[in-house]
Amino acid sequence: MKISIVVIFLVFILPDFISAEITGKIFSKNDIQKLASSYLENKLDFNNPILVDVDKDGDFDALKLEGGNVEYYKNNGDLENPKFVLENRNYDKYGFNFLIEPKVPCPIFFADNDGDNDLDMFVVKDKEYNTIENNYNYNVLGAQNTLGLDTGTLITIILVLLIILLVLAIL
Repeated sequence: MKISIVVIFLVFILPDFISAEITGKIFSKNDIQKLASSYLENKLDFNNPILVDVDKDGDFDALKLEGGNVEYYKNNGDLENPKFVLENRNYDKYGFNFLIEPKVPCPIFFADNDGDNDLDMFVVKDKEYNTIENNYNYNVLGAQNTLGLDTGTLITIILVLLIILLVLAIL
């Protein structure tokens, strides 16, 4: 259920402001798992950020989505040691015609996974505390944009499929 909420969320909200990419770097699920704790543990004052290289400087910046507004937190650190600073409280707006506003249910990283220079999605689904190493281990799921489509086209296709599914569910 949560993953379907993520897909619906991505279809309706993200196309307007997810167009940046970390240039020249390819990330595996293992890379994101290693970076997850440094980005998610006590670095931001909100849960479930969307992490993407907005300013194209080689590290992940954070986006907070809430109440129709997108806040942009610039990473002034580096890729392994992020330091977030609120850069723009009103980076973008989004609208919803639903009764309830969907929330990002888990942290999401956008980075190139397969070297094709488009954004692929990594969802940080769960974390478990490792008592031996005294840290958290993150479970990362990956979804590749393997069709070579730009983000807008991919979102449009997913949107059309979701509308068809919703119509079939209503009937």
